Amino acid sequence: HNHVFNHVAISVANCDEAVEWYSKVFGFRRIRNDRTTTRTETPSGPIFKIYGGSLHAVKTAWLGTGNSVGFEVFEFIDPPHEPAPHFQYNRAGFFHIAVTAPDPDETCARAVREGGKQVGETIKMGAEKALYLGDPWGNVVEVLSCSFEHLMANVG
Repeated sequence: HNHVFNHVAISVANCDEAVEWYSKVFGFRRIRNDRTTTRTETPSGPIFKIYGGSLHAVKTAWLGTGNSVGFEVFEFIDPPHEPAPHFQYNRAGFFHIAVTAPDPDETCARAVREGGKQVGETIKMGAEKALYLGDPWGNVVEVLSCSFEHLMANVG
């Protein structure tokens, strides 16, 4: 059985602003009402079983990406969100997510207008384009003009 990608989750300082940004830039849509969960109100909430005793409050938003892959946005309230250090591509762990857009440059221009920034240059791989951009919270998104499978099958 091939295990398919289910969802991606990011941590940001402001859940509402991130939902608005990802909706404007990539067209992601809320699929459920946002929820703030506190340990006092729901001490047996699943998130408190996962993250232990130091987590007391978190706000979560759930977005759909249009292809059944979910996108969760977490705003850790207590303890508060801590920004990640400057992006380092050579650090261990996940370092970007990728989305497909027919025109990566246009998508990047929209992201920049909304407070994001381009990381590096746009590159051409045969007929396809790719670029990296940063959201206002330090998360990195690769934008490709085609699917991953198409890219790997057609680029030497």
